[in-house]
Amino acid sequence: MSSQYLVNQTSTLESQDPVPPSQARAAQIPLQSFTLPTFPPEAFRSATDLNQLILTSDIKLDEYTEILTKPFQVPDLPASIKSLTLELFSLGYAPGFLTELGKKLPGLKALTLYSQLLAGTTPDSRQDALAFIRFQAALQEIHLLDVFVPPGFMTEFSEKLSKGLKFLELNFTFRHSDPEFLKSLNAAEVVKLLEGRGGLVGVTLSVSAPDVTEDEDDREGTEVGVMVIKSGKETTALVDALEGNGGGLVMCDVSMFELSIEEVGKVLNACTKIKILGVSVWLEKGWEELVEGLGKNERGVEVLEVVGVPGVELVERMKGGEEVGISRDGLEKLSRSWKGLKSVRVSILRTKVEQWVNGDKGWEKKV
Repeated sequence: MSSQYLVNQTSTLESQDPVPPSQARAAQIPLQSFTLPTFPPEAFRSATDLNQLILTSDIKLDEYTEILTKPFQVPDLPASIKSLTLELFSLGYAPGFLTELGKKLPGLKALTLYSQLLAGTTPDSRQDALAFIRFQAALQEIHLLDVFVPPGFMTEFSEKLSKGLKFLELNFTFRHSDPEFLKSLNAAEVVKLLEGRGGLVGVTLSVSAPDVTEDEDDREGTEVGVMVIKSGKETTALVDALEGNGGGLVMCDVSMFELSIEEVGKVLNACTKIKILGVSVWLEKGWEELVEGLGKNERGVEVLEVVGVPGVELVERMKGGEEVGISRDGLEKLSRSWKGLKSVRVSILRTKVEQWVNGDKGWEKKV
């Protein structure tokens, strides 16, 4: 259930055959500076299909700091553009660039920010990012993927983010090489993104495992799994926020945070429309306690992903080589009360992944 948004977007673009500019639905522009090219006249015609703009940083790292200080130009952009993606701006943006870009795209419905320092490295760039989001009043969908910001920024950002938001995604790729990684997520501020947004239909707050490679010198590619935000005041605040604002949620993945089985129950009691659920849950002994705890009440969930956070006893069982996956009997028991349950994915901190599907022959594990 971790973010596939950017993968899907890229696949869609790559699968499309070249089309005349007048028929293009998306424009992908690599930038070596913060000056945008001028769009052709046909892009401004009322019949244009262009609705998506993707700006990708192609700025060399050793030139980035200097380019941040240089003048730039943002020409008029087609009003038909409703979706904007900004990716790989590793050191942020030239101060004022985002504000100018936002002025030229006042009707954005969807925004994706990928792999960057959104607030930049200076007070001016920080204020620029906040001004940009404040003017996006029509925004309904936002994806923040590997976007890192300084402490305090996300609180201000959430205050200025559209209250009419329907879809919110915040996803990070776990960094084994960074001992302060979880701290850098500013979890208490992340929860504030939910506050005052009772119109949300879909929420994702998650941590993904890095892609595995065969390069022994690449620590991120050879170590597996993730860690999540431990149970504490942040998780309590998360549950409170979902109880207060999650009544309209159909999809809810909050697996960035470790919840107790009781807290998952509280969320489901308040968010009765949830069909797709993703959570990280503390397991002292094994999956049996999850089935026992969650199966007490009928739920409408159809797709479930659980990231197990193992306690001492479960860890010892795993060290002894014992198989600790969820059982078919357990799934059958859960589906007696979760009658619409069709798919279950379980893992231990995103390792030992199992995918189960409820079909004509009952529950079957997918290989």
